[in-house]
Amino acid sequence: NNPPEPPPADVPTLGEKPKEGEEHLTLRERLSMHRERSDCRGCHEQIDPLGFALENFNAIGKWREKYQNGRKVDMEGVLFRKHKFTNVVEFKDALLLEKERFVRGLAGHLLAFSLGRQLSPGDQIALDEIVEKSAVKGFRMQSILRAVVFSKPFRSLASLEKK
Repeated sequence: NNPPEPPPADVPTLGEKPKEGEEHLTLRERLSMHRERSDCRGCHEQIDPLGFALENFNAIGKWREKYQNGRKVDMEGVLFRKHKFTNVVEFKDALLLEKERFVRGLAGHLLAFSLGRQLSPGDQIALDEIVEKSAVKGFRMQSILRAVVFSKPFRSLASLEKK
């Protein structure tokens, strides 16, 4: 899990709709503008491929082959700089090749969210245990959530709130 740093303060947002004159661009092409900025490139190289994998789904989850401007959706990307994919099924397969890494990141975010704080180095043992316990159950979502709820940091938080 390697989350990107927050964006620089002076970076303008893309906006929900393309600017005038950019209507013909795909989202991928619009995002490439961010990658042209050296202070944006590092993050966008990490996060953009994850979104590209799901580009065939519009904002409400409906399948699409083309954007509103008529251009074909391009889902190609590379996960973790080593797993190429051309569609959502290949993306899923790439995630499965990195199952433990993915689950560790997911579990870390779930634990941080449930604790209401960022994880500290002291939480890494609990995170290791969450991943190990969920691995025994095939990394099922239910097992991940259960391991988070029964983790020492979560139970310690719950006992503090009772006092």
